[in-house]
Amino acid sequence: MLYYNRDGLPNEKLLSELGCSLPILLNDMNVINELQDNFFIEKEKGLYRLTLRNNVSIGKLYSEVLANSPEFQIVEQLLYERCDNIAELSKLLYLSSSNTQRYLKKIEKVLRVAGIRLYYRPLRLEGKESVIRHFYYRYFLEKQYSLNVALPDLKEYQLKSVEQFVIAFTEINGLYKKYIFQKRVAYNVFISLWRIKNGHHYPAKELRRRGLSLPKTEDITKFRDTVSEVFRLDLTDDLLRDCLWLSFSDSVVFSQAHREAAIEDNPRYSYLFEAHLELTDRFVKLLGKPIDETYRRELTTVLVNDSYLYDENRDFLTILRKSRTIFLKMVRIMHKYAVDKATETVTEFVQKHQFYKTEDFITNYVYLLLTEEVDSLEELANQEETVHLLLISDLSPTEEKFITKIISQIVYGNFEIHHYEGSLKDNGDLFKKILTYDGLITTGSSEGVPASFPLISMDPYVTPQSIVAIQNLVNELSEAKSKRSKQ
Repeated sequence: MLYYNRDGLPNEKLLSELGCSLPILLNDMNVINELQDNFFIEKEKGLYRLTLRNNVSIGKLYSEVLANSPEFQIVEQLLYERCDNIAELSKLLYLSSSNTQRYLKKIEKVLRVAGIRLYYRPLRLEGKESVIRHFYYRYFLEKQYSLNVALPDLKEYQLKSVEQFVIAFTEINGLYKKYIFQKRVAYNVFISLWRIKNGHHYPAKELRRRGLSLPKTEDITKFRDTVSEVFRLDLTDDLLRDCLWLSFSDSVVFSQAHREAAIEDNPRYSYLFEAHLELTDRFVKLLGKPIDETYRRELTTVLVNDSYLYDENRDFLTILRKSRTIFLKMVRIMHKYAVDKATETVTEFVQKHQFYKTEDFITNYVYLLLTEEVDSLEELANQEETVHLLLISDLSPTEEKFITKIISQIVYGNFEIHHYEGSLKDNGDLFKKILTYDGLITTGSSEGVPASFPLISMDPYVTPQSIVAIQNLVNELSEAKSKRSKQ
């Protein structure tokens, strides 16, 4: 909250939003200040403010928390399954047995929401294998604050062998060669090898036997050596499919050939793809523009890729950071109508199909729809009825035109700014003229204008504060017009 509100917040606002007591809030602030030196929280004139070093983002703080939190240290050890009981785990992490047990109970309660079960003898996680592996991927992605792949306890040459294996797999199948996709596969290979080593295989019947190719043996000899050295496993075709479960289970599809194969022989994928085609069509209709079939199927593939691996009646997995939620919250400040209409469309869709109904899933769908269609925010704004604003100022005509241009370039929405062209002779009709518009922008006095009439009083120059105020005015007037048109 403080990161995105640099001017500071009072403790009342923080306590209300976070739902905690003042002692807990102050303790957490002390922990953040003592834990690292990239961020510092201080109180000044009744407001808490966050200062941070240059070139450091909020991701660094999340990484520090995950690395130093006893709960997440325990979560990571549950992947490796090196401890049979609480006594061994507490000794390994230098924790008391009572604290370790308390942390485990807390972890157990949270993971149960996602359908992941914690067992104590031996200590391990079980449940839907795709969800467990994806959970650990999200964990390592947030923990490793690095542009590079960082796999714990692997030597440099072993890490390189994993990366080369991933590259060989993507190249032989003509898959998406974007760095983030290959990084995701690399982390999932590492996580899968630990799960396989400890007896948790991905259900073989859910892994396809055709439609995707495995890398040639001679291309992955170093990877085979790493699997043998680190995990004491023999590299078989079945083990390779298990490691590459993201693709072989159709959880992530990144080629047209793979998609068509999944639609043809995977009933669950076929069902979800057809269902999500409906969401794509609803969104395209909302944009009010034609769309070609290729793009229609590509957008639907993106939607299915982000939902397939989840249980349809469970919740969306997050660790600490909810980047997409924060993104939409920021976007909504300037594009309230677009975000609200997309959210309404998604909500109607999930309610109809009775799957993925939680708030985080809905947020994720909205994020994907708005970001995959680059011009979606502007196109949705153009679907609104035009808002007509009148600008009255004591500026020269050229200054008025300049201000109008700046506002029109920055503020989003379907609106027009009109200039008052009256003379002194028409002055008696000024207020009647004002009331024929939807709202008023003025650099002078608003005296005489009805208190209920929407208006913004601003300085004779554009400021960030005036832009936000005008944006909010456009949002409110657009929403009011939209409601009236439905009545």
